[in-house]
Amino acid sequence: MSSSSRTDSLSLAKGGPATQEGKEVVKWNATQHGIRSPAPVIPGVEKKEDWEEHRDGVLESLQPEGHLELTLAERVALLLWRLHRVTRFETESIALYQEQIEEDLARERRFGSHVLGADHPEEVRWKLKDDQRTHRTLKKLPGLPDDKVLSGGDAAGVLWSVSAYIEDEDLEKVEMPSGVPEWAGVEGDTAEWDGWTVGMVREYVISMASPAGESPKELLEAATEKARLDVISAKQAVGRVEKDLERMSRERLLPDERTLEKVARYEAHLSRGLYKALHELEALQARRTGGAAPLARLDVDGLAGS
Repeated sequence: MSSSSRTDSLSLAKGGPATQEGKEVVKWNATQHGIRSPAPVIPGVEKKEDWEEHRDGVLESLQPEGHLELTLAERVALLLWRLHRVTRFETESIALYQEQIEEDLARERRFGSHVLGADHPEEVRWKLKDDQRTHRTLKKLPGLPDDKVLSGGDAAGVLWSVSAYIEDEDLEKVEMPSGVPEWAGVEGDTAEWDGWTVGMVREYVISMASPAGESPKELLEAATEKARLDVISAKQAVGRVEKDLERMSRERLLPDERTLEKVARYEAHLSRGLYKALHELEALQARRTGGAAPLARLDVDGLAGS
């Protein structure tokens, strides 16, 4: 056993270690047992181990001696921990604020624009995809074999595009192609049935063109051109939406005004407490080391006239 260890063993019986090495070992024993230090840990959000590491780091930096200095140093650690929490709250608030952008833009478009309509950004993007799908199907249709199977969505896109050029009273005269359920007609749930073939769609287009006295080929050509223009229009609509979302995202680099005011007030409150505790600790340490530390001091928390 070393001489310092023997000295500490004898000193412990008298109330504590005598050497500087022994004093450093037991310096934070009281805080490790949580006698003085609070544990401001939010379950499920913060970890006790992180708090203890933070607290011990602050105590190591401030080097308090005696009960009063230790209490003030622990208060500094507590206030710094809470200030870190304010930063996290601000960051989470901004993230949530950003997540609400699309809903807020939909609301803005609903109540503030008669030109763009009330479409939600997701609906605008979906419409572009649907228009592109219909345009692709219409362009490919003339070269596809009759037995080629089409999805209900593709068939619906073609039939609805062609039916836009037919009067309602002529649509009532349209005869269903063989094998197509009555409810899957243009006026029904066309997209819900997946038994369509290219031949059925062509037969249906001929049925629509006949009572209207139109050419099936010209109807398909007109529908294809209209679908092309719809894609262009839908792309422009998506572009406007994405531009608005980008603008709103830049505007939301800070929390909303109410949250920002709350954060600022709470942060100022914690900062005042932090500086006050630090000043008191510095004064105690100055007096302990023989320095001048008057009891009456002025703590300046802000600019004059603010």
